[in-house]
Amino acid sequence: MSALFPLMLDLRGWPCAVLGGGPMAEEKVRSLLAAEAEVTVIARQLAPELEKLAAQGRIAWRPEEPRPEHLPEFRLAMSALGDGTANAAFAQEAERRRVLFNAADDPAHCRFLMPSVHREGDLVIAVSTNGKCPALAVRLRERFEREFGPHYAQFLDICGHIRGRISGIAADFSVRRKLWYRLVDSPALALLRAGKSEEARSAMENILAEAEKEAAA
Repeated sequence: MSALFPLMLDLRGWPCAVLGGGPMAEEKVRSLLAAEAEVTVIARQLAPELEKLAAQGRIAWRPEEPRPEHLPEFRLAMSALGDGTANAAFAQEAERRRVLFNAADDPAHCRFLMPSVHREGDLVIAVSTNGKCPALAVRLRERFEREFGPHYAQFLDICGHIRGRISGIAADFSVRRKLWYRLVDSPALALLRAGKSEEARSAMENILAEAEKEAAA
């Protein structure tokens, strides 16, 4: 597979299809729900957890065999059929209809690949091996889970609250960038990891106050 272009895609409100209703489909469904997509599962039968999601109204279910003709209704589709011949037909139709298509464990028929993802609040770390060894991507994600814990989510939450203030302090992008690096390289993250949230906020506030003085000088 050629080199892939990494990006974060906003799927909120997108109609997305998952083809197949087994355990592999459940994983795809949950990843789409986490991105706030509108999910439809097309399968004759559903795994128990998918049945619960359908009963709760969190996903739509079409109890029929998936067909390439279903694809034009969606902007993104994922196959969990485990059938290379079927995936090839779906991939061909998806290309013709300009639908983003992914086939689980079948990179030859994917327009995009699903990375292994670690989330901590607004921090998202995605790892891909270009389809060559997904197990390695999982092990790397597990390593990231140990290293990048809840303190990163806390830090980003603080950053979200002070972002407007930083724009007011430094209108020039290069100055603003330097200020952000001062905050990131400050003791704040280490203090948050140690459970000292007030001290972390104070450390960041001191940097902001100093920057405001510099801007006023």
